[in-house]
Amino acid sequence: MEKVLLRLADPREYLDEPEQLPAVVSAVNAFLIHEGVRLENPGGRPRLVACGPSLAHPGNQGPVELRAAMTDLINDQQMAGLLQHRLDEARTCYANGAHVAAIIMLGSLLEGVLVHVVQERDASLLGRTSPDRVYLDALIKTCHEAGWIGADVERFCHELRKYRNFVHPRAEIREAHVPDRDTLNMCWPVVNAALNDLADSQPKAA
Repeated sequence: MEKVLLRLADPREYLDEPEQLPAVVSAVNAFLIHEGVRLENPGGRPRLVACGPSLAHPGNQGPVELRAAMTDLINDQQMAGLLQHRLDEARTCYANGAHVAAIIMLGSLLEGVLVHVVQERDASLLGRTSPDRVYLDALIKTCHEAGWIGADVERFCHELRKYRNFVHPRAEIREAHVPDRDTLNMCWPVVNAALNDLADSQPKAA
């Protein structure tokens, strides 16, 4: 059984459709968590690791449950798969106590989602700025002004952005604060709320 599970998480099985791998791993983990294990494939090397049921879906234990899938938000299927993989990596960081890494990953995920949402819904909002050079601060404001995320989500996304900046060690030194699991548990619902708002504001197909 272990060999079958590891094969399901092996990138070599998805050479023709690599974007399918994150979805398969997430679906299998939803069942495996009840057995106290989960699939991971760091560096493309699948493995089974022990974990507690409470670590299965961090953030979903709180008041803001994620209702949206990446494919609901982004038409580019390859990018949707990549961003889903980042969300899965954030869960791996959470499960292994890598709190700063998880927060940085969540900030990266949020930035990736917002920039592609703006590009697909109304690229003119970026002006002449290249998507590769637009800052998360501007993306959050743009999505709020466009009516795609609420005022509460905008406000707390900016707090997450500040923690995402801990990707620069000097920023963490300046703040004199080391994020812990409580910090992460406050950041995760912000991402869930942002993704939910984006899904709810998705333009209806004609």
